[in-house]
Amino acid sequence: MIVRRCSQGHRVRIHKNTTPGATRTKTYADGSTETLTYPSSYDYFVDVDGSVAKKTNSFKTAEEYYVAECAKKHGDGHGRLIVGGHHIINGVATLQADYPTDANTKSEIKDFYDKRGVAYGGSETKTELLSRIVPQYRALKEVSKHLKV
Repeated sequence: MIVRRCSQGHRVRIHKNTTPGATRTKTYADGSTETLTYPSSYDYFVDVDGSVAKKTNSFKTAEEYYVAECAKKHGDGHGRLIVGGHHIINGVATLQADYPTDANTKSEIKDFYDKRGVAYGGSETKTELLSRIVPQYRALKEVSKHLKV
């Protein structure tokens, strides 16, 4: 099970080892496949570019390794998760400051969604895209317990 994914779209992930020894193969719409073999022991492992790079029983150790690998790829990661400071969107740590606003272009908003695995319609306007996550576009005062106006 993927616990955390890179916020910049790189293939760096922390997995909870829920099925030790299993081999998972995923086939994409373009016909490409990726295979990942879970370690036979250990509670967590870090997958970098499709191969297991770190195995550990400590989430802290896995997360520290993950942060170091993300820094190698893009250098501006979020670091370790801060409860109450980060929101998790499909396994991606997201700060409130990362959310798109009116100042962002439609392409930047789509990129934000793509990196977090959020589906959207190809013909949606900028306002419709923003309405998925920005409460004032839905006339709400609260979207969730984490996102407030």
